[in-house]
Amino acid sequence: MKNLIVTAAGLSTRFEGLKPKWMLTHPSGKWMIVEALSSVDFSVIDKVYFGFLQEHLDEYNCIDGIKLCFKELGIEDKAELVPLNNRTDNQPHTVYEVIKQANIEGAILIKEVDNYFKFDVASQYYKDTTDNFMTYFDLNNTTSINPSNKSYVKFDNDENITDIVEKRVFSSTFGCGCYSFKDAKEYCEYFDKLRDDKNLYISFIIKDMIEDGHIFKAVEATDYVDWGTKQDWFNFVRQYKTLFVDLDGTLVESSGKYKPPYWGDTPSITKNVEFLNKLYNTGKVYVIITTARPSEAKEATLKQLEREGILYHDIIFNLFHANRTIINDYGSSNPYPTCDAVNIPRNSNSLERFLKDVGL
Repeated sequence: MKNLIVTAAGLSTRFEGLKPKWMLTHPSGKWMIVEALSSVDFSVIDKVYFGFLQEHLDEYNCIDGIKLCFKELGIEDKAELVPLNNRTDNQPHTVYEVIKQANIEGAILIKEVDNYFKFDVASQYYKDTTDNFMTYFDLNNTTSINPSNKSYVKFDNDENITDIVEKRVFSSTFGCGCYSFKDAKEYCEYFDKLRDDKNLYISFIIKDMIEDGHIFKAVEATDYVDWGTKQDWFNFVRQYKTLFVDLDGTLVESSGKYKPPYWGDTPSITKNVEFLNKLYNTGKVYVIITTARPSEAKEATLKQLEREGILYHDIIFNLFHANRTIINDYGSSNPYPTCDAVNIPRNSNSLERFLKDVGL
């Protein structure tokens, strides 16, 4: 039996003033917990257990939302919600309580909810065996994490972990939030041995087991994104933008209805289009073209956009040929400012310079 345990019973103390972090809305519109698990190969998992605090389930009335998360992940038939009536001391304690309450037997895979990464190698490894392992990422491949709050590992040429240390950088490779133990019962035995340490980390359990002769493999992860603190999360969210971009005079040279040059006839403003297409291709910018052109100009407009190679997600016609104002709310989980305005001279090629002023 191969079981995945998702630990979501923390107090989110590093997200002061916000709801539990796993409920925060990702730019995709989904909760953090869904995005954190979106790369998991659930076909190799028999059962998925989610450990939540009962007080959070009650306070936020979120059980239906959690069930929707199960549906979005495609795991309704193998997901089980495990409500914990009492707060736990640390993540290893949460895992222990979930195992005991749900009577879990066999291999366990533990996944945190405040990061994203791909671990195809780990999925394949887990498919073929039930050995102990943990995923790691290399500091040299990222510039966007705080290295002081990670556990660091050393391993030999056979990828056997030889040492693991918490919160001290003694190698470039750190544990990135996924741990496999081949036996839930054995995990609980080691937890019981170390449970008096209220600042216990899973790395402590792994280290103790290694010292007792157990083998733990190091499995490399890719595409790691850290959401472990409030600042980490906000820095990540700010990378995403929705752009409402005027067409005439911004992306194509200005044109009109009553005299030449007519709508659909003008060339693109090359430098602006190249920059916009570059943003589009990041996957982090949603481009909506706006225009006062009426619907009857749609065919000519779409042909023009295709001809000029302008990439976009949506287009809005029939706007007033007048001032445009964006109104957006802000709050603790989506802090001020949540919208910007940019005015550029008509037919200028300075779009990149102006957008960089608002963080693009």
